[in-house]
Amino acid sequence: MSLLLPIIFLLAATLIFAPLAKRYASTTVLGYLIAGLLLGSSVSGLIDDAQLISQLLHFGMMTVMFFIGFAFRPLQLWAERRTVLKNSGVQFVIISLLITSICFLLFNEVLLSLILGGALALSALFLPQQLLQQKQQLNSNLGQATLASLQFQALLTVLLIALFPLLEDTSSTQHGIAYFAAIIATISGLFLASRYVVRPSFRFLARKNSIHLIPVLSLLILLTVILIMDILNIHLLIAAFLAGLLLAETEFKTEVERILEPFKDAAIGLFFLAIGLGLSLNPLSQTPLLILASIFGLVLIKAVIIGAIRYYQQRLAKPSILLAITLAQSGELSFILLKLAENEKLLSTALLESTFLIILGSMLLTPLLYTLFDRKILPMLQQNKVAVTDTAADVPQHPILIIGFGRFGQVIARALHAQGKHFSVIDSNQPDADFIQQYGHRFIDADVTQVENLRAAGIEYCKLLIVAIDDVEDSMNLARHLRLNYPDLTILVRARDRHHAHLLHGLGISQIWRETYASSLNMAQQALIETGLDHDEAQTQIAQFKQQDEQLLTQQHWTYDQQTLTESYPSAIAELEYLFANTQTLLTDRVSNEQNTQSDANSPNEQA
Repeated sequence: MSLLLPIIFLLAATLIFAPLAKRYASTTVLGYLIAGLLLGSSVSGLIDDAQLISQLLHFGMMTVMFFIGFAFRPLQLWAERRTVLKNSGVQFVIISLLITSICFLLFNEVLLSLILGGALALSALFLPQQLLQQKQQLNSNLGQATLASLQFQALLTVLLIALFPLLEDTSSTQHGIAYFAAIIATISGLFLASRYVVRPSFRFLARKNSIHLIPVLSLLILLTVILIMDILNIHLLIAAFLAGLLLAETEFKTEVERILEPFKDAAIGLFFLAIGLGLSLNPLSQTPLLILASIFGLVLIKAVIIGAIRYYQQRLAKPSILLAITLAQSGELSFILLKLAENEKLLSTALLESTFLIILGSMLLTPLLYTLFDRKILPMLQQNKVAVTDTAADVPQHPILIIGFGRFGQVIARALHAQGKHFSVIDSNQPDADFIQQYGHRFIDADVTQVENLRAAGIEYCKLLIVAIDDVEDSMNLARHLRLNYPDLTILVRARDRHHAHLLHGLGISQIWRETYASSLNMAQQALIETGLDHDEAQTQIAQFKQQDEQLLTQQHWTYDQQTLTESYPSAIAELEYLFANTQTLLTDRVSNEQNTQSDANSPNEQA
C-alpha cells in the first residue's frame, strides 16, 4: 500500500474524531486514540503495516517527551519540593506498592510486578490538562495541584527511563556507575552549553533582526542534543526531554512556544494515533470480565488513595474528590514505560496488549466520572450543603459579609484576611472557594439574590456588608432590598461604571467604588511621571483630577434623571465627550487661576 493512502486515512480520521472527542469528552487525546483504533488491524484493518506503526510510535514517543521537557519547570518544582513530595510523592509510593503487590500475587515475578506497579501508578499528562482547560479550571487550586503532580511524575518518568538499561541482562558500558556518570556529565554539559552557546545564539538572532530563523535554530539544537545522546548511548527519549528543557530555559521561550503551538496538538496526537493503530482487542474478547475489572480496579485504587491523601492534608471534600478523579487514570507515561519494557524483553507482548487496554479504559472513564460528579453529584450535594434556616445556631455570625466573590471581592477578602478579620462570603459562581473555611471564614454557595440565602449567610448579625457583584440589575435589586430592610447597616457597594454609580446614588447608597477607577488613576499617575512630572507633582495632579471628577459626578447626580440623562447622553461616547469637555474646562480654570496668582505676585515687583 502506498504511504500516501495511510496518511490520508489518518488525517481524515483525526478531523472527524478529535473534534467529537473534544466536544463530548473535553479532550482531543481520546479522539486520536479512537481514530487509531478504528483504522488499525483490530477493527477496520485499513492501516496494518507493522513497520509504519512502529515508526509512528517511536516518533510519537520522542515528540511527547520533547513537549514534556518543554513544559517542565525544574525551578518551580524545586521551590515546591516539600509540598510535592508530601502529596505526589506519597501518592506514587503507595499506589505503586499496592499495584506491585497485586501484580506479584498474579504473576509471582518481582521485576515484572515493579515495572507494572511503577508504570500504572503514573497518570496521564495531556488528558487532565485538556480536561481542566476545557472546564476553565486550569488556573484554580485544582488545576495547580494537578500540574504540580504531573510535573513530579514527568521527572519520575525520566528517571525510570534512565533505569531501563540497567535492567538488561548484559554487561555493556551502559551499566552501573559509568552509565549514570555519563548521564550526569551529559546533562551538566548541556546546561553549560545552554548558558554559553544556546542563549547567546538566540540573542545574536535577535540583534540581527533574524527572529524568523528561530525555528531553524531550535531544530538545530534538538537534532544536536539527540545526536550527542545517541553517541553516548543514552536513551533518545531522555535526549528529546532535555532538548525541550533547553529550549524552554531561554529568554526566547515565548517565541519558541508561539512557533510550536500550532503543531503541538497534532504532534502529540500522532503518538496516540500510533497507540490506537497497534492496539489489539483480542484480550478484551478473550477475558472481558478481567479487563473490565482491572480498569475499574485501577481507577478505584488511584482515586481512593489520591483523594484520601489530599483530604487528610486539606480537609476539603470536593477538591479532593475532583483531584482524585482527574488523576485516577494511567496514560502516555505508562504507555511509554511499558513499551520500553517490552523492547527490553522485560514484558511479554500479550501482557502489554492487556495492559494497554486497561490504560485506555481508565482514560475513557476519567471524563465520564468527572462530568458525572461535576454536573450531577456535585449540584445535589450543594443543594443540601446550605440548609436555609432561621435558627441562630445555624447562622454564621462573622461581622463582615461579602456578597460576590469574583475578582473584585477576592481582593477585598484577601486584604481582610491579611488583617485577621473573619468574614462570610456568599456566591453561586465560585464552587471551589470553600477552601477559605479552613482559615476560619465562611463560604455559602448560594444565589445572592434570594433573601433567605442572605439570612442564612448571617446578614442579621453582620455590621459591615460589601456588595461586590458585577451584574448591575442584581446589584440594584440587592441594594434596594438592603436600604429598605437594613437602613442602619454599613454598606459598601461596587459600581460597574458611572451610570451604575448614579443609580446607586439614587437609592441613597453613599459609599460606592467604581471597579476600575482606582487602578486607572494609578496608571494615569505613572503615565504622568513617565512624561516628565516628578512623583509628588503627578500625585497632586491626580488628586486634583479625582476631586474634580467626584464633583462632576455629584453635579450630575443632583440633576440626575434617567430619561433626561438618556436624552443628554444617548451613548457612552456622548457622555465621555461631555466629561472630556468639562475636564478640559476645569483644567483651563486651574491654569487660569495659577496665571492670575502669578500675575498678582508679580504686580508688587513691577510697581517697585
